[in-house]
Amino acid sequence: MSATTHRVLVRRPADRSGRTLVEVAEVRTPRLDPGDLLLAPTTVGICGTDWQILRGLRDDPTPVLGHEGVGYVVEPGASGLPTGTPVTVNPTHPHDPSFLLGHNLPGLWAERTRIPASAVRAGLVVPVPADAAQPRVAALAEPLASAVYGAQLARHTVRPAALVVWGDGIVGRLARDLWRTERPELHTLLIGHGEDAVDPRAADLPGLLADLPSPVVAVLATPRTGTREALTALDRYVPGTLLVDVHAGVEPGPIPLTAGDLDVAAIRAAHCGGAPWPPRVEEFARPHGRLLLCGHRGVSGDHLRRAIDLLRTTPDLGAQVLTHEVGLEEAADLVNTVLTSGTRRVDGRRVLKAAVRTGSRP
Repeated sequence: MSATTHRVLVRRPADRSGRTLVEVAEVRTPRLDPGDLLLAPTTVGICGTDWQILRGLRDDPTPVLGHEGVGYVVEPGASGLPTGTPVTVNPTHPHDPSFLLGHNLPGLWAERTRIPASAVRAGLVVPVPADAAQPRVAALAEPLASAVYGAQLARHTVRPAALVVWGDGIVGRLARDLWRTERPELHTLLIGHGEDAVDPRAADLPGLLADLPSPVVAVLATPRTGTREALTALDRYVPGTLLVDVHAGVEPGPIPLTAGDLDVAAIRAAHCGGAPWPPRVEEFARPHGRLLLCGHRGVSGDHLRRAIDLLRTTPDLGAQVLTHEVGLEEAADLVNTVLTSGTRRVDGRRVLKAAVRTGSRP
């Protein structure tokens, strides 16, 4: 990296088959407008949304992905933070959809990232302890913050007797671990494809759902393509009071449920970046009980700080979620191996969360 350039992990244009791969490239370091902050990401994560973008399941335009991680302030802009301060960045602006880090703006898979002044003024650059740059904390803080937010929403509404987590990827496993930490007595069911999960196609799943004690909190942490199916199954088989936290993305428009045709995407979109509080939870009558629906996009700075504190002080939290730690060049190999092989196994392990070490400093 020179004074005017830096390395990034960048998406190549899609080939004739529509497949997108990544490569390490050297690019010009962006010029800053007044108030902008320049960040040196040091450890960043590869998340489920990144995989969806790379597979063409989302149309997010930025060639440089990455929206979760820790870095150091290079140019403080309007932040008032000293150069060298370790920070994380809240990737979702609660009031400005033009800022979505690593989606419509270049993200953290880079040795330098520009954070616009509007995001700096909104407090989205969050100072963190120096040891938050360690891979497990840096890579897991943002998805754990989302699980923290979901648990906060649920606890405000009901005191559950059972928990269902549908989706055994990064957020699903972190949500399961978080609830176990806070409510170890809770009856918990994890649905997914891992060895410790119940397969969503298992013949006995309807019976397992029907036998859960009420009230039930369900966390939907599926890929976007599986949200509707998971929600429909939960609504059909879980009796009594069912609160569903729609963490996963969902296509707009009505979804036929036993309570009627409901626009679940609109309900999910009602909560963004930790607001509003108290939460707005929609309640519907079903033939076999109550259905409570909520969801959320993004988290608050307080959620991020809480997640970092939990990861720093609870060594077992998310211990099985961080599966790979790589440098930039190794990250390109890992991503391309997953995209071309059609599996999520690299070096003999299923890829859940990968932490990318850029090695950059101010």
